[in-house]
Amino acid sequence: MKFEDLNGKVVTVWGAGREGKAAFQELARRGIAARIAVTGTREVPADEPNVIIGEDASAALAASDAIVISPGIPHTLPEFRALKAAGIAITSLMDLWLNEHHSRVIGVTGTKGKSTTASLIAHVLDAVGVPAVVVGNLGVPVTEYAGGDDRVAVVEVSSYQAADLTISPRIAVVTCLYPEHLTWHGSFEQYSRDKLNLVAHNPVAVITPSDDPALASRIEQVITGSTRFSDPADLNITVTPEGILWGTSLLEANQIPLRGQHNLHNVALALAAVASFVSLSSEQRALAFDAVASFVPLAHRLETIPTADGRTWVDDSLATAPEAVVAALETFAGQPVTLIAGGEDRHVPWTPLIDYLKVRPDSAQVRVAAVGPAGARLAGELGPTGAAVEVCSNFAAALAYASEKTDSPVIVLSPGAPSFDEFASYEERSAAFRAFAQSQLAQSRFAQSREVAP
Repeated sequence: MKFEDLNGKVVTVWGAGREGKAAFQELARRGIAARIAVTGTREVPADEPNVIIGEDASAALAASDAIVISPGIPHTLPEFRALKAAGIAITSLMDLWLNEHHSRVIGVTGTKGKSTTASLIAHVLDAVGVPAVVVGNLGVPVTEYAGGDDRVAVVEVSSYQAADLTISPRIAVVTCLYPEHLTWHGSFEQYSRDKLNLVAHNPVAVITPSDDPALASRIEQVITGSTRFSDPADLNITVTPEGILWGTSLLEANQIPLRGQHNLHNVALALAAVASFVSLSSEQRALAFDAVASFVPLAHRLETIPTADGRTWVDDSLATAPEAVVAALETFAGQPVTLIAGGEDRHVPWTPLIDYLKVRPDSAQVRVAAVGPAGARLAGELGPTGAAVEVCSNFAAALAYASEKTDSPVIVLSPGAPSFDEFASYEERSAAFRAFAQSQLAQSRFAQSREVAP
């Protein structure tokens, strides 16, 4: 749907979060009258004159010609299904905006890695002389990109945002796909359909990792028309044990500031996206490699916390799926590791992590501080993997266990679950981890643990 399709219509924005407010402001800027409807139990500030709540909100939605839905509204809600069944047009800010700007857009989605990959694409584009801006799920509303200039919009797209699209970006990148956000989508199959809706409306090119045939198979069932489907290897960009090989040029792994093999694949995806968007000379390829080497990793993604205790404390709080925990542990293969895992339980299977620990040669050197309902379930399911597990009463107890009871040189917060059992956000959980890691308490406890074996 396009913005002009809303002219003269009764329009309601459903949701008063960041994107809902951005949608309302953009509609107002274009002279399209709208109200914001907030359903459910969320409290709305009294100084929000354009917001209606409760029964009035539901009535306004039902009386609308078109609804601009916020990403936080689950499609599994009975009210959403009833409005859809009633024939009311439902769109989103992302879809309205993308219909105007798709030719200048590289869209990035995936269960994990999309923020890093999107940010890296923009960084590399800038380095090769193509101005770029990152918008979307990373925190900046797409309306921050007004168009009318030469900048490329690199858009991080969540599964929530992809679900309502009727058009694809010019270039689409999919980093990976495994179970996540199942409560919102209802099932993994629906999650997959919603996520891959990003590539279903004739992008020029879709790029996926070279090592994920299952994802490639799903995408092949979705794409239509003249869409070019490729992976980095098709563009002569390959991930090797030594680093990233582009033709005959090698960017060595130790020059890349991102940890882990999975991030090497994200780098390859970013380079392939840039090469698909603009033809690069050999000099520009060298500049692209330089840009990768100068990239500053994003916070809370295998981020090493500066400490003085001689150990490596790693904040991977954004790892809210078991597959991401596996990637974190694989980054420290061959090293003794204490893993802090768990949190709110969405009943996503821990199978990928358990299977990994069963075959990891040094799994006996992995200690797991299990926290929250999800951690308790993990502890009950681990079985004879070789890894030692300690069920901790809360996050503070998990930190104390990691500090007092282990002498692991690496302590990784890679929870595999959301934070909402104890914290308001993953940032709050990260802050608690960081504060403890940098405290004198953690350092003194580690010194004592080296004197007395656990």
